[in-house]
Amino acid sequence: AHYHHAASSSVVTHNHASYKQDFESQCPVLDEDVEYQDDSSGFGMQLDHIPTAEMCCALCQGEERCKAFTWVKDAGLQGCPSQCWLKGSAGMSAAKKGVVSGVPPRRMQLYAVPAGSGSAGGSLYCFSLMVPKGYEPKLLAWQHKMKASIFACDEAAVFSNEKIQVAPGVVTSVVDSDLKCEYGGDSQSALNSWIFIAVWDKLIDDGNYKRHDWVVKVDPDAVFFPDRLGRILAGHGSAAFINNCKFGMHGPIEVFSRAAIDTLATDYEDSWDGKAPSTCVNKLHFGQWGEDMFIDQCLKTALKVGPSPLDERLMCESHCDCPAWYWCNNGTDRVSYHPFKTVSSYENCMANALAAGSSASAGTGSSKSIGATGVSSQVSHSGDDLQVAQTMQSQLSPTPSELSPTRTPKAAHASD
Repeated sequence: AHYHHAASSSVVTHNHASYKQDFESQCPVLDEDVEYQDDSSGFGMQLDHIPTAEMCCALCQGEERCKAFTWVKDAGLQGCPSQCWLKGSAGMSAAKKGVVSGVPPRRMQLYAVPAGSGSAGGSLYCFSLMVPKGYEPKLLAWQHKMKASIFACDEAAVFSNEKIQVAPGVVTSVVDSDLKCEYGGDSQSALNSWIFIAVWDKLIDDGNYKRHDWVVKVDPDAVFFPDRLGRILAGHGSAAFINNCKFGMHGPIEVFSRAAIDTLATDYEDSWDGKAPSTCVNKLHFGQWGEDMFIDQCLKTALKVGPSPLDERLMCESHCDCPAWYWCNNGTDRVSYHPFKTVSSYENCMANALAAGSSASAGTGSSKSIGATGVSSQVSHSGDDLQVAQTMQSQLSPTPSELSPTRTPKAAHASD
């Protein structure tokens, strides 16, 4: 059995369960009620809480070793019960209710990454905060090698709580923080305001940002295109900082004018020890805030810095109503996609985005969904992406350890 596409309703049914999606499917093969059983490749990865077969397909494309996948609608998990199995080959097909199997689109080749320096929108000072252990050092080393992300800006810096050589000629600037925080608030996100208070303190003390027009904070797992940002900033010359999401500023990418950071620096100088912005810390009740909300309210509410226009082209992620974020081809001017926590998935996202730009495709890209019936289709998913995004974001773009299967079987079957 294959996907059943209803031309009039754009609803896809998976074993009596339907989901809607406001973009065209980009997965070339989707077989409903069929399990692909790979007994020979020796590769398999299990990902929990993956709400749609479409997302499972994208995750497969993002892993170089993945050639096929099986998505399980209800694997008995708490919360979003769905599961995604990545496989090294399609193997044999077996009938099985409640699963969808398929193959991903071919991976695009990543060639030269566009430089973002010398933009008409002004010079860019771009930085990332790096946790010493985990996936972030590998991502930043790859970005430096490819002259991508922050390393395609006019000047780049990496901050951490240890002095580490990230790449040849790139050594971290050390901040006074252990980089540890709790999770909480309405979204159960990192309550990392004090961490970034220390980061901004160090950035201001270093003073290198003063040589540039814009200061750009970028998470290491955000696929970032400085050249696109530069073109957008040419239309925001009077802005103090840019809001990247209709729900409020989100942290994967934050863009500030030099003047805004100068005002922030003055507030640091006014504190008793110079290590925190005095007005912001004293006026704001930020105990349950992440750093993105803190810096937004610090500048806008406490320090009266503005204007801060909304430009949603700065970022695409599920938290900001960009449901096709995992395909990385939502228009030719999208500045960043988030999150991608492995080098393989990061490179794949960047290649998809650049391929979309080179082909001048708009919206969600040029790829069609062709099932075994050979019919091109429009797929529509339900709100599952947003419903589970806040509890599963790390698994949507897993670290290498998260991608590893719970065991190492010869055969990777969704029924195991």
